[in-house]
Amino acid sequence: MSLSIKIDTSFIVPLFQYLSEPSKESLVGITTHNAAIKTHAHALRFLNTKAGITPFWKGILAQLSKDENLVEHVKSALTYLHSQTDKFNDLLMDLWNYMPEGTNLRSVLYAMLGYDIGIVSEGMALINLGHPEFKRNPDEILFISMHELHHVVYTAYNPLIDFNQVHRTHQLCDAIRYCTHMEGLAVYSTLEQRRSAKALDSRDYKLFLDSRARKKRVSEFFDILAELETRDDSPLDTTDWEIIDRMSGKDRLWYVTGAHMAQVIETSLGRDQLNETIRLGPDYFFKTYHESI
Repeated sequence: MSLSIKIDTSFIVPLFQYLSEPSKESLVGITTHNAAIKTHAHALRFLNTKAGITPFWKGILAQLSKDENLVEHVKSALTYLHSQTDKFNDLLMDLWNYMPEGTNLRSVLYAMLGYDIGIVSEGMALINLGHPEFKRNPDEILFISMHELHHVVYTAYNPLIDFNQVHRTHQLCDAIRYCTHMEGLAVYSTLEQRRSAKALDSRDYKLFLDSRARKKRVSEFFDILAELETRDDSPLDTTDWEIIDRMSGKDRLWYVTGAHMAQVIETSLGRDQLNETIRLGPDYFFKTYHESI
């Protein structure tokens, strides 16, 4: 059981070149880089853009150019990442404990800028080294990397959802169950390592470890899902799409609830059974949780 990772920071070079001296050549160097292609694919899949890859990256670059401290910040993040190889490898080996038996994968962790804090796309993980969270706490570079690398494992068994294919109520329910399973397991997989490092300041862990806040969010999550599941299967409207914002926004409903479900399953049935839910998918995860409470 293993996950082998190559860290690739080469995408930062053409990004810095363009920010220093914009040109068609440096833009081509960006848009043809695998990290750029994977990031754009994620944005399309999650309805964050309808633009082609060139206008997509030109928009990101326009925003990055407004940050006078970006280069200094990113150089510090790169120095930190390259200096923490041993700690990265220790965390990665611990992550192996949260994979189904027989997992044997190779992937890449790309450094990128300007899009989210971290993502998984087409079997690869990407982390935004310019994100302000990493300036506040560089250790989050490693922990967010582990979060996204767990997604690499998850999506190897469960192909990444495409919100372009979500049109009806039952498809929205499936999407919520998928994201709750994927995100919840990723949150839960680094909990003990975060405890050891006293790295529990991120909102997901504050909410998860506050019993009252957790209970409130778990209850709200299942109320929303139950309401959707008992509806007629009809086309989605604007209000339905707002549910996704409630799930993934400041209340972090599917992150906290998914981590809670993971903990209940592990406590009741053991980690092997929890890991097996990755192989068997979101519906099995929810079924196993309800049988464990």
